[in-house]
Amino acid sequence: MPLDEATQRAVRGLWEVAVRNGRTPAPVPEADPWEDDDPLDGDRAWVPVEVPGDPSLVVRLYRHGEDVVVVEDTVELDVPRRDTARVLEALLTGAARRRHRARGLVGNLLGIVMHNPQPSDLVVTVHDDDPALAPRTYEAPIILATMTSGWLLGLPTAPDTGR
Repeated sequence: MPLDEATQRAVRGLWEVAVRNGRTPAPVPEADPWEDDDPLDGDRAWVPVEVPGDPSLVVRLYRHGEDVVVVEDTVELDVPRRDTARVLEALLTGAARRRHRARGLVGNLLGIVMHNPQPSDLVVTVHDDDPALAPRTYEAPIILATMTSGWLLGLPTAPDTGR
């Protein structure tokens, strides 16, 4: 997929955030500017920016501007382009939290039956440069699997919002 200017700016911004936090991203696959767009890809085509380390992060930059931040290969946060770099920064600086979903004995038993004894969500809150704008929160379920890392399970818990 040839990179458009908006995607190139997003890649540069993600690299800047990662390097500023001591994490050099893996090389971004070079897109061939002479190659025609594959009509089968359309808006589904994405460019990966991988930030190896702990936590392992991969940002999928989609042409339509709705990106996905994959944390530890198990959690996928849907993030609009305006906040993608902020979410990456929050994850790299330890601002992410975990919110428990199961409440009480019945909730915990149901989690065990569903093979997820610690049902919880990854919660990332970002703030805009303009203090008049309200913070935005992105969250996605943490699915316990063989690949679930200690980094995810060791996150501090977020306050309960009554959800």
